[in-house]
Amino acid sequence: MESSQSGGSGSGGGSVMDSVQKAIDDLRAAGEKATGDVRSNIDSAVARLRDVSGEATKRGQDQVSSWRGTLEDATEDVRKELAKLAIRAQSSPSALDEVAAEVDARRQSLRDG
Repeated sequence: MESSQSGGSGSGGGSVMDSVQKAIDDLRAAGEKATGDVRSNIDSAVARLRDVSGEATKRGQDQVSSWRGTLEDATEDVRKELAKLAIRAQSSPSALDEVAAEVDARRQSLRDG
């Protein structure tokens, strides 16, 4: 599951970050063609989007860190239940594929030792 975070995700974060970046790129392209107040408003919108995007990324990273701490302190039964909840929370087949790959990698690392 960590790999989805490193993509600027979070959970499902990659697609949100991609959408925000596309909006920034679209606004920047429009700003290049605009003049005066319109250009100023577009530049301001780009700056706000970047600020919000950075804050959302930071909050997501903080939440993941908090969850890691909770998991480290949890019993095995609690960990299993949290894992089941995390799986049920996934909303796309690709997210489940990532989770499955993580499970497979963890299983292999436990076997190896």
